[in-house]
Amino acid sequence: MRKGSKLSAEHRAKMSASNTGKKRSAETRAKLSASLKGRTAWNKGKTGQIPWNKGKTGIFSAETRAKLSASLKGRTAWNKGKTGIYSAETRAKLTESHKGRTAWNKGKTGQIPWNKGKTGIYSAETRAKMSASMRGIKRSAETRAKLSASRKGRIAWNKGKKHSAETIAKMSASHTGKKHSAEARAKLSASRTGKKLSAETRAKISEGLTGKKLSAETRAKLSASNPRFWKGKKLSPEQRAKISESLKGRIVWNKGKKLSPETRAKLSAINTGKKHSAETRAKISAINTGKKLSPEHIAKMIASRIGKKHSAETILKIRAKRLTQVIPPKDTKPEIKLQELLKANNIPFTKHKPILGQPDIFIEPNICIFSDGDYWHGWLYLQGEDFSNQRKFNNEYFEKKIKRDQSIKARLEGQGYKVLRLWEHEIIKEPEKCLDRIRAVLQ
Repeated sequence: MRKGSKLSAEHRAKMSASNTGKKRSAETRAKLSASLKGRTAWNKGKTGQIPWNKGKTGIFSAETRAKLSASLKGRTAWNKGKTGIYSAETRAKLTESHKGRTAWNKGKTGQIPWNKGKTGIYSAETRAKMSASMRGIKRSAETRAKLSASRKGRIAWNKGKKHSAETIAKMSASHTGKKHSAEARAKLSASRTGKKLSAETRAKISEGLTGKKLSAETRAKLSASNPRFWKGKKLSPEQRAKISESLKGRIVWNKGKKLSPETRAKLSAINTGKKHSAETRAKISAINTGKKLSPEHIAKMIASRIGKKHSAETILKIRAKRLTQVIPPKDTKPEIKLQELLKANNIPFTKHKPILGQPDIFIEPNICIFSDGDYWHGWLYLQGEDFSNQRKFNNEYFEKKIKRDQSIKARLEGQGYKVLRLWEHEIIKEPEKCLDRIRAVLQ
């Protein structure tokens, strides 16, 4: 064959047809490989070699591509099942040989990917094989670092692009029912630790969620699958101090925001019937102990309650709760004196019985004894002392107090109780006379 001569299309077709389906034996391949050893490749040391197909697109017709594809079917790739087929030295040489070369598509824009608009180009079987082949493969820390360094400064291919509603639906469907393993969740959590979202990102997330509502079913699933990470956990004083320090100076996200009547109604409905445990109530009480509300806060609370009335059920609950509250919280001197007197005479009693008026002393089965302070219950007023110049505890106040004490006595007696009211000065100065009066009631 003369140099520079070209085979006709017919000749090439005959040669191709004659070789179709033929495979070289392992022995033949070994001989060819041995015969080529030591030979210098025709393009060794040449740089800037222009590929014969540079700048050509569509060089093979659809028919030719189909034939080539058909001819390769059933062949086993020469490197199938082989790992590390290139030595470190060979890989280094290959890397070096590519240095300085210009990528064939560099500077070209609007290049249409060969698979653009094609769907289902890989069969389900092929996709399954590809997925299986990648499973268990882990890149080393060094490789991951190299990949990360090589991508620095690059603009993500999807930056500024938005998926269509159809694509989002497909992606959602493909992930439905899939769950991350505990290991994967732990890795994701570790990768996000210490990272903070920028104000711009938070704004975008907020905008994307605006107007979206989760169904009752979805909310229930989220609640069941995502229990609060701190539930059952106790933070050390050191951890609480760190959290407190990190939050200093931050503006609460809902500061200055007001909930709509609709939202407040929903929140109220959600919390209806729920009660804090005794332990939780004790913690809340401990947290608020010693704290004082600002005058502004108190004014707001009062304003929010104006015009509101408690239901009959709530009023009964408040009254029942009030009966268990001891005011003043500590026993007074006359009460202590009276208690000591009863103990010395072996008369059993209970303090502050939670019934009407909350008697200071209650003796079974039905004896109510009240220890009335001379000043607070109006004995001094009854003796003619004038309190009209006082702003709060004036004559009108003591008149109401005396009438109230008389009303409680009458109502208790109407319920079958025996009521004995003792003045402070009587208990302190004439304890024996008080004891005689108590014994008289006991008979």
